[in-house]
Amino acid sequence: MPRGRRRADAKAGTFSEVIDAYLTSSKFDGLAASTRLSYGYLLRIAKRPDILGAVPVDVIRPKLVQEFLDGFSDRPAQQKNAQTAIKAVEKWAIVRDLLLYPITTGTEAPGGKGGYIPWSDAEVEHAEQNTPPHISRVITLTANLGQRGSDLVKMRWSDIEVYEGRPGMNVRQKKTGLVIWIPFPQELIAKMAGWERRPTFILLKEDGQPWTRQQLSSIWFLERKTNPALARFISGDEKRVIHGLRGTACVRLLRAGANTRQIADMVGMSEPMVKRYTRFATQRQNALAAVHYLDRMPQEQPANLHRLKRPEQS
Repeated sequence: MPRGRRRADAKAGTFSEVIDAYLTSSKFDGLAASTRLSYGYLLRIAKRPDILGAVPVDVIRPKLVQEFLDGFSDRPAQQKNAQTAIKAVEKWAIVRDLLLYPITTGTEAPGGKGGYIPWSDAEVEHAEQNTPPHISRVITLTANLGQRGSDLVKMRWSDIEVYEGRPGMNVRQKKTGLVIWIPFPQELIAKMAGWERRPTFILLKEDGQPWTRQQLSSIWFLERKTNPALARFISGDEKRVIHGLRGTACVRLLRAGANTRQIADMVGMSEPMVKRYTRFATQRQNALAAVHYLDRMPQEQPANLHRLKRPEQS
């Protein structure tokens, strides 16, 4: 479907043509590689003639989109991603008269619990102490700055800037385009003081060459699989991945007393995503507060009873 087609002409098109137009647009090309891969896979399913592809533009509506999403009901996370991909097409197409009206309004895709499990401080320390320096530094930097792998591999020593006496990292996030400055916690300052400084990237492979984003994940998977000291990171259903360290950074800030808005500003993510990453810590903190209250009850109860009985004894 030509990008310049007017609203009146759009009625003759199919949703498959709209998807094709989006997939060949500069908007789609500008997305992060991982997002293009995810959207592309799901949208190519949607554009099949027996799914949504053959539906005319003036016929497609939320009911039909919901039926498509319901096909992923056994895969909640994928279902949510499919809804997000269709919404991206809708947002791009509707202002170009390639769609006549919103097609996702009211659709539901609850999704899974989502988010990777944050590492505990003990797990971070254990991994730092039981991995080679080039991997240990990845863990340290991620746990303290909470950035995606695609941004970690691009961090240079020259990106560090001191503001009001505190060093921090200037980051332009690849996925969001957001430009932020992330102040270093004292723990990170102390650890980085012993790192070798080269005039290039902060994180380098064992051979001194820069990482790619894929290499960062691959080397951790290999290390986790082959290093006996990391057996705890691969057992059970809650395998620890590097991306989970973004949650670790958020949890640390939450426990230190930062609110979700402050955490979102520091790490460069939305408040809902911060809440998603910290939901376990929040539940545990509330549970601890409750049990501490319960523990105090036996100690306070006799005193309270004594005070209640005193008027009767007088």
